[in-house]
Amino acid sequence: MSEPEIIFRDKTEAELNEPNSRAEVTEDWMADAAERANRRSLSIIKGFIDGPVTTVLLERAQYGDWWIAPDWRTVYVHTQWRDRRIKSSSGEQLFPTQKLWKSTDAGEYWQQLTWPEADNITFLRFLDAERGYLIGSGPRLWRTQDGGEHWQEIALPAIEPYITFSEQFDLVALGADNTLRLAYFTARYGKQENLSVVLALPWGDDTPEVEFTVPDQSVIDLLADEAGKVHVLGWQGLPVNYSIPDDSKRERPSMISMWDGAKLQPLHEFKKDVIGYALYRTPAGHILFDGVTEGFLPNDITALSTDGGKRWQMTNEGSSAQGGYYDTHTGTRWRVSGYALSKREIP
Repeated sequence: MSEPEIIFRDKTEAELNEPNSRAEVTEDWMADAAERANRRSLSIIKGFIDGPVTTVLLERAQYGDWWIAPDWRTVYVHTQWRDRRIKSSSGEQLFPTQKLWKSTDAGEYWQQLTWPEADNITFLRFLDAERGYLIGSGPRLWRTQDGGEHWQEIALPAIEPYITFSEQFDLVALGADNTLRLAYFTARYGKQENLSVVLALPWGDDTPEVEFTVPDQSVIDLLADEAGKVHVLGWQGLPVNYSIPDDSKRERPSMISMWDGAKLQPLHEFKKDVIGYALYRTPAGHILFDGVTEGFLPNDITALSTDGGKRWQMTNEGSSAQGGYYDTHTGTRWRVSGYALSKREIP
């Protein structure tokens, strides 16, 4: 995602000597928060690290998601944009416009797929170039078997009343066992019970079913192998409620558990200042934990487990980066920090 370029007017010598002088933008829209949001964009850039790069897709968007095939030929992109200047007659903000894009030649040519602009998309997950899912607010779920030409909506099971901060799943993961898993946190009414519920939908089935629950945790990531054994990354306690001041600063230790098809087994609890965000399977079959350390100067950290999640070898990668990516096929981890691009191999 790209922010619009903001250009400030050069100050005169007298203004530079004025202690209360403020920076001024060169165009009025640059000082307008709604206009700046409207000019955000999603761009797909293709090229080589030591050679020229080309922007192959540029679309205005305030949110987006993408999936790329292992051979880098087929790419799906979702964009979402809403005019932040316009509100409905009731004063409520209008629904965003959804668009779905596809390339089958590594980004040289892009086709906009048919998709209802008002049907919200929050997650995009694909098994291969032809088979995949879209998950939207509501929540709602769609499946394609022909590369996005047609979409079938899948009915979700009745979800008991639960406390949530949005009408969408907390986490969506597509495992190596070709099973889509959908997680949501629930505080059951009338019961002193907080837990995350994980639904499972094997490819070809028509309805997701409850697979297991995770007590007193909000699920952050799920990692399933070919046999359906699932490693769970969770935050202990209630999910972050951003409507409560400083609730994001509340301690929520990260926990690794494993579902073997019959029971959920706790494996490892990280120190309280370690916050996990993702799990990956390395090419050698190990589990990679991706997270940060909290504090005045947060750092990016990784942890590698070679025994299925019981013991972890921590690596401090330095101050938090602006972006990162781990390639599960090559074992290469990329980080962008400042103006530098770095990589390391985690086989």
